[in-house]
Amino acid sequence: MTAARAAVPLPSGVLAGDERLGELLRAQDEEFLTLLGWDWERRVITWPRQHPVIGLPDCPVSGCPLAITVLTRPMCGGCMERWRGSSLPLQEFLLVPKAISRGVGQGPCAVGGCQRPRESVASGLCEAHRSQRDTTDLSALTWEKFLVHPRVNGYASLGPCKVAACYLDRVARKDPYCKAHLHRLYRARTARGFDEALWRRTDKAICTNREVSLRGLPDRLVAELLYGLWARTQEGMKARPECLRPLYDRLRAHQVQELQEVSDPAGAGHSREQVTMIRAWQRALRLLNMTPEAERVKDVWDMAVFGYTGHISLAPVLQEPLREAMKIWVYDDLPRRRNKNAVQHARTIIAAVGMLSESLRLQREDRGAEPAAWGRGDIVAFTNRMGYFTSTGQISPARRLAFTRFVCRVLLRFRTLGLTAKGQLLEGMPTEFAVGPEDMPDEPEDTEAGRDLPDEVMRALCAHLDGLEAMSSTEVRVATELLIDTGRRPDEIHTLPFNCLEQDPDGSDVLIYDNHKGYRLGRRLPIGAETAAVIRRQQQRVRERFPTADPTRLRLLPRPKSNPEGNKPLSDISGYHRTWVRSLPDLLVPVVVIEEDRRITQMVPFDKTRIFPYAYRHCYAQRHADAGVGVDVLKELMDHRLIHTTMGYYRVGNERRREAVDRVTALQFDRHGNRVWRTAKSLLDSEHVRRAIGEVATPYGVCREPTNVAAGGHACPLRFRCLGCEHYSTDVSYLPDLQAHLADLLRSRERLMSAFEADDWARTQAMPSEEEIRRVRRLINRVRTDLDDLTPEDRAQIEQAVAVVRRSRTVLLGMPRVHQPLPDVRPTRTPS
Repeated sequence: MTAARAAVPLPSGVLAGDERLGELLRAQDEEFLTLLGWDWERRVITWPRQHPVIGLPDCPVSGCPLAITVLTRPMCGGCMERWRGSSLPLQEFLLVPKAISRGVGQGPCAVGGCQRPRESVASGLCEAHRSQRDTTDLSALTWEKFLVHPRVNGYASLGPCKVAACYLDRVARKDPYCKAHLHRLYRARTARGFDEALWRRTDKAICTNREVSLRGLPDRLVAELLYGLWARTQEGMKARPECLRPLYDRLRAHQVQELQEVSDPAGAGHSREQVTMIRAWQRALRLLNMTPEAERVKDVWDMAVFGYTGHISLAPVLQEPLREAMKIWVYDDLPRRRNKNAVQHARTIIAAVGMLSESLRLQREDRGAEPAAWGRGDIVAFTNRMGYFTSTGQISPARRLAFTRFVCRVLLRFRTLGLTAKGQLLEGMPTEFAVGPEDMPDEPEDTEAGRDLPDEVMRALCAHLDGLEAMSSTEVRVATELLIDTGRRPDEIHTLPFNCLEQDPDGSDVLIYDNHKGYRLGRRLPIGAETAAVIRRQQQRVRERFPTADPTRLRLLPRPKSNPEGNKPLSDISGYHRTWVRSLPDLLVPVVVIEEDRRITQMVPFDKTRIFPYAYRHCYAQRHADAGVGVDVLKELMDHRLIHTTMGYYRVGNERRREAVDRVTALQFDRHGNRVWRTAKSLLDSEHVRRAIGEVATPYGVCREPTNVAAGGHACPLRFRCLGCEHYSTDVSYLPDLQAHLADLLRSRERLMSAFEADDWARTQAMPSEEEIRRVRRLINRVRTDLDDLTPEDRAQIEQAVAVVRRSRTVLLGMPRVHQPLPDVRPTRTPS
């Protein structure tokens, strides 16, 4: 809806030379004012029956003239009370006519052509006609004959009530007020020091449940309130007459001239809902006719002018030339940012330059006011200052590197923008006042990877998802499920369109999402059947909630409130997620400690501050990396620009696998079942390297025969009779394979000993030997015995390490490599 000059005529003198009032009137929306039934002479808002935001439907009870003001109820408040006091079902109660004992508002006199209001519903006549019927010979006439009698004529209106807020008519010639205000006046006169003139200006209007009076308020305030209500409605925010009516009455009672006079709404006695409205209106009025060109010269920017939310303050930059240059830089950089993080990015850049500004203030005698005096020494002082803050823990190494890079980039940009030229803000800024490559601190360890959550924590979180839905909404739960299953960034999930699910030609489900961070739109991510089922159920809920909305404008996760058309996405779920995580019982994870040269596994509570929505992205990536997914594939799954970022997850995966290998090393056996490296606690780096290049995997262990290792496992003369070779060894991680091998040997022997048709030489060579079966059994029993000798803590530790080792293991048998299936943190789910 576009703002346009209201078509309704303005009363004479309403502008009165007020330029701001003229701006407000030109900003009014014609369609919106027509929807409200607005008239500048009458100045009464009438709430419409049909509107997605401010519509108030009629009460469905037969004969009830009121509206439903609380849309979660099936009828108006009065009828709700009557229904609760009755024993009738709802559908039967709606059919019972409501007895009207008094009128709603002011009704007209029943005499044709009479402009005066009726006295009551019972009489149906104005005071003059009621007196005419009661005191003259016309009293004997029936009601119908009285109304058409020649002596019964209509009377002209007596004029409006003299109370400023009231829009009703007077009921008697001698009284200047409507009937309701007459009764109020009789009660008000009993108060000591009563001022009738003040009472006329400030008393409340007599309104029905659809009407709100703006009479008695200054022209500018009326225009502000109308514009604020329109702006609020455009945002999808509801406004109820029960909230606005007392708000307008309070503004009238305090003789407020314009909305900015209400500096502290909460302290003025307004309700919470009213305070929210006042602040929203004041913000809308501030933004009226504001432009980026006008905002850019201020020290504090309202980012709504630029299409964002929040504010940006340049106060951290102390020197005026540097601060003015930063305004130019931010103004130039904002269009380059294509996502909602633009404001936070600008704040971070300003904070980095603020650190440089503070260093200049402390370093130089002129407090850094002259750009021409800046030099190399100031850069050295800044870098040393950053190093000091890092050493004392005030900033992290990653933040130090980021701030240094930001300052380097900003100073270079100042020059490309021409701000150092003659006559410009930074005229004379020396060339040596720049951050060079040698000034950059060492890059800290990559923190993009390694922040995933343990499997025990993930399974516990997934088991408590019902609690998240109970304390928030279904949309929050679905968003969390999708974050866990897909590993997308939170803003990529929150903004998913309704039609975000497609299928490849082979019938596989694909999620369509936008990578806002990299501004890569329409990305395709393969997903499982369970995840697709979650999306389809959510699509069905959205369609039931918005049955007539355009699917191309709908969101998969629409905001639950102030969203009549379903086109506003769910906002950040961090608050709900944080509250939910805090409400969970302690999430226990195993931790290995060394006591008296022994590894002991203890269950300790996991730090809940590490559980946040973005952590699920790290979990998704680490699960795939640990499962052996290729780096090129994982790069595409994560939609990373640089493979270096993806490689960080493999570094973490290698560290975990190495730790797991260290644990199973203590339970390593040769072909006779004898323990190898019984006292080994961990392998040296050189031993890990030697094992990597000096052995090859076999179906039931590893082979260290040099020729076979050099041939990649294809030069074994024993043809996989590994248990008879001195170069063979195994460990506890191969126990399931040894058990399967023993079962296969026994099955093969039974089949060959039965009536299996084969030549004798073939049967003899294929028949498993008793020695091989006996050796496999002895090896299995030895491994089991050593496992049984472990404490429960050590055994749990070994089992966890075995799971990691087996998950990343591939065996080359001359066939394509087949990885272990990807781990599922919710194995109990079904794609129902």
